[in-house]
Amino acid sequence: MLKIETDDKRNVILARPEGVLPASDFEALGEAIAAYSKAHGKLPGLVVFPTGIPHWEGLSALKAHFEVIRKHASTLPRVAVVTDVMGLSLVPGLANVFAQARIRHFDVKEQDQAIAWAGADETAPEGYRLLDGFPDNVIAIRAMGEVTSRDYDDVLIPLVREKADKFGKVRLLMALGPEFEGYSAGAIWDDARLGLTHWRSFERVALVTDIGWITRSVKLFAPLMPSEVAVFPGNALEAAKVWVSAP
Repeated sequence: MLKIETDDKRNVILARPEGVLPASDFEALGEAIAAYSKAHGKLPGLVVFPTGIPHWEGLSALKAHFEVIRKHASTLPRVAVVTDVMGLSLVPGLANVFAQARIRHFDVKEQDQAIAWAGADETAPEGYRLLDGFPDNVIAIRAMGEVTSRDYDDVLIPLVREKADKFGKVRLLMALGPEFEGYSAGAIWDDARLGLTHWRSFERVALVTDIGWITRSVKLFAPLMPSEVAVFPGNALEAAKVWVSAP
């Protein structure tokens, strides 16, 4: 069964799956999400507390599960998975391939943090934030918190297409500071897809970061890229701006 609890004060719906899950449970979850949205004028965060690998009660339950995902997962702002069961910590990354919600794993002892994060205002600084003061042919972005598929689909990919259509070539400045927490599995896939699809669209790429593994990775693959690539330390945003904007 799926125990569902609505917490209006913290702007979340808590879901606790146990044992076999029938179709009616997922239908009830979808109804709870829709009712909350109608009553409050906004979508809640979702906090799931799995204690083991879920078991669907036949194909109808599996179908109902995916129907809830189809209707709501692409619009839910945040989904927290709270578990200390080995293997289930991978659920957020795998789920991000299929859903647009920000999904994050929390250990059981971090339940309060999970609820606070899931119920936080969607305007909280996460994902891509555009930087002002750059030429029109430059996409300048700062990555905040965890970057997900939604950030690629809603921000970066449309911008790359728009600039490529208008200018033929795109210049990109990406700033990854201490507020950057990483990429979801879905975002990693979208990053690879973007690179393959627009391999020759980039004219110049500037990376501003002090994160060692990212710096090393970019320097390793930079010679293989058809565009100019430069890596700048985190305190050299202005120098990166001059370089990426230069004629």
